[in-house]
Amino acid sequence: MFRKCALTMVIGASLALPVSSYADSFVVVAKNKINKNLVDSIEAMGATVTQRIPQVGLLLIESDNPDIRERLAGVSGVGSTFADFTLNYVEPNQADAFDIKFDEMAASPPNTGDDDFFFDLQWGHDAVNATEAWEAGVRGQGVTVAVLDSGIDSSHPDLAPNLNVALSTSFVPGEDFDNPPGSHGTHVAGTIAAADNAFGTIGVAPEAEIISVKVLSAITGSGSTSGIWQGMIYAADNGADVINMSLGISGGFPKNCTFTDPDTGESTHYPARDCSELIRTYNKVTQYVRDKGAIIISSAGNDARDMNHDGPIMALPAEANGVVSVSATAPYLWGLDTTTELGELASYSNYGRKGVDLSGPGGDFDVFFDFGAAPCNGPVLPGRPCYVYDMVLSTTPGGWGWNAGTSMASPHVAGVAALIISEYGGNISVGQLEKELRTRALGKGKSTEHGKGQVSTGY
Repeated sequence: MFRKCALTMVIGASLALPVSSYADSFVVVAKNKINKNLVDSIEAMGATVTQRIPQVGLLLIESDNPDIRERLAGVSGVGSTFADFTLNYVEPNQADAFDIKFDEMAASPPNTGDDDFFFDLQWGHDAVNATEAWEAGVRGQGVTVAVLDSGIDSSHPDLAPNLNVALSTSFVPGEDFDNPPGSHGTHVAGTIAAADNAFGTIGVAPEAEIISVKVLSAITGSGSTSGIWQGMIYAADNGADVINMSLGISGGFPKNCTFTDPDTGESTHYPARDCSELIRTYNKVTQYVRDKGAIIISSAGNDARDMNHDGPIMALPAEANGVVSVSATAPYLWGLDTTTELGELASYSNYGRKGVDLSGPGGDFDVFFDFGAAPCNGPVLPGRPCYVYDMVLSTTPGGWGWNAGTSMASPHVAGVAALIISEYGGNISVGQLEKELRTRALGKGKSTEHGKGQVSTGY
């Protein structure tokens, strides 16, 4: 599973930990098209069909019959049946003592180069050469980015101007896309497309449109895998050009199909075929999304794991077919020296050419272990310790805050992808866009830490 760092509770770093599965919820893969006869046959076996996903031939069912899979194996038209896992894809929300709320905004940092008054603290924009693209008139205009995450603060002044409320939706039962608003999802969305509105922060692609697709609970960070697939398909069907998925699980797929609750330590084992079907279906959904013209960008994970030499361990969706997987980079002591190197691999980031396509600014917290909570004398805000400035500042419900993780790296890449699409006026295929991302990357080539390179606009 993705590594849980000791500092997680302090900084709210984005991590993903498996937690549990519904015992009575299953996914049925249809052999052919879904029709009434198939639904009736399934329900005659003692199951209730709760959702149809005809785009990829899936049905979601519920049943309290312990032998429901065996019953359905004999139904004509049923290809397979497997558990609908509900897992922790990101760390649950943690209060960050260093968040900045609307009612306690400090004065603008010194030497501000933009009228969004926290812009100078967004070192990630410098790392990806975002401002140079803006100066050339490339700002994400005409591009739609779907943020599949824990929802969003729809009233945030930095996000409301670019948020398509009509298309935003939730696949989490009992939660609207913005109620409760997800801290994680709000942070990710701001990095991608916070508006250029002379207020707060600014996104990498400040004129891109955001669709918030809630697939994870804002409270627990968990979500059903079927809900994530529905969110991906929904985004593709509703015109998303870019789908950002700052979320993930990892396990010994497919043989060791075991998930452990990080709180209780209890493990649940499932048949290997369930994990095989999970991988196969992920690939089917990603192919559908690509065929609809959307690029999928995902965090690589925070285990500090060498994905070239991790045996059967696999991260999803990062290692599904057709997904751009992103490792995280960070500066060290940027709060004291803003000219420091920005592209070092973050201490927690997964790496390895097998599992990483690109790297992006994700932030780090190593300074804490070396200097504790000592304050900086650089571009500071009152009361903030030095280590927070090496993390990523973005929007949070009711204000702004710092986070670190590959979850923060992925939206930087998504923002750059949006800029490239806008540069092409939308006339670029997914394959061409992936080639542009590779070509423009800094240090392009084959790197253990950065995949094909560190993401850049190329300006």
